[in-house]
Amino acid sequence: MNKNIIKIAGLALATAFALPARADVAIHQNVSLYGYAAGSAQYVKPNTGASDTTMDLDAAKLGLAFNFAPVTAKVSLYTDAGADDLYVLEANATYDIGNGLSITGGRFQSWLGYEAFDIPSGNFITNGVASYMGENFYSFGLIPNFHDGLRLDYNLDRMSFGVAVVDSVYSVPGEYRGDGKLSDGYGIEGHFGYNDGALSIGVTLAYQNTRADNMLVIDYKDVYVADVWAQYIIKQTTIGGELYYKQGRNGAESNNQNYYGLVMVKQQFTEKISLAGRFSVGQEKFKNNYSGNFWKFSVQPGYAVTQNLGIGVEVNCTKFTKDAKDWFDKDVFYAGIQAVFKF
Repeated sequence: MNKNIIKIAGLALATAFALPARADVAIHQNVSLYGYAAGSAQYVKPNTGASDTTMDLDAAKLGLAFNFAPVTAKVSLYTDAGADDLYVLEANATYDIGNGLSITGGRFQSWLGYEAFDIPSGNFITNGVASYMGENFYSFGLIPNFHDGLRLDYNLDRMSFGVAVVDSVYSVPGEYRGDGKLSDGYGIEGHFGYNDGALSIGVTLAYQNTRADNMLVIDYKDVYVADVWAQYIIKQTTIGGELYYKQGRNGAESNNQNYYGLVMVKQQFTEKISLAGRFSVGQEKFKNNYSGNFWKFSVQPGYAVTQNLGIGVEVNCTKFTKDAKDWFDKDVFYAGIQAVFKF
């Protein structure tokens, strides 16, 4: 089944070479279709052990956007690497109260994080967070994606303010949804944004409370998160940076701290050709003095075949230091090529 899905996705990507440029597909004056499919071939070589080469579907998303002002809504289906499972990614409705104020309910994306969740909006195949740093940096998700709840937004000129009450900031049932209940705890996010076209700034604070009966799932009673990022565009050059901090507290028994940061530069040489570079660092530190550190350097040239189809080639190296090299390979080399079709 997976092989057939991959073949179909590959055929769709190849056919896109002949498609004219287009935006969301309008299927009704108030309803439009949007989405993407991305597939890649990737090579990973740790400094010890055998190398690994894969070719697979990375992700696919298909959504419907409804616009019945003052109410708008989104519903989308999503599958990640391998297309083994299908998720309801977005399922929310927004009511525009007026004067820059709106309220959203349902499943929506977290404000946390600088790098885009949707592949077509990203600059690299891989995330800046080391992909081999263990569950707190990757599998569990240092930066959460989607959750369920209520969100209030207020826009004032170039600034935006928001607060969200959600079922969970972090959710073990999956990074594409919350845990679905408040009886085991709750999460709160607060956000400030600024955008004047050239300069964009995002500041997000989050807190998650977890009840004792859910401790085996989340590991920590209280989780605190702070994320600050900025992006500046100078003609054809984009410069971005992010600092991210997460702390998990579980009484005096064990505390966990995660630090993460990145600097990214992207140069758009022509309408079709670009080159992006990124340096990211991170640390996972426990109260028992265990700490794992990494740095990662990534380079990706990109080529826009059409407005709908893009190709990127990423090469990166991740280096683990201190205690981390006792649990992971000291160095990991990565190379990959990815085709992304969007509409």
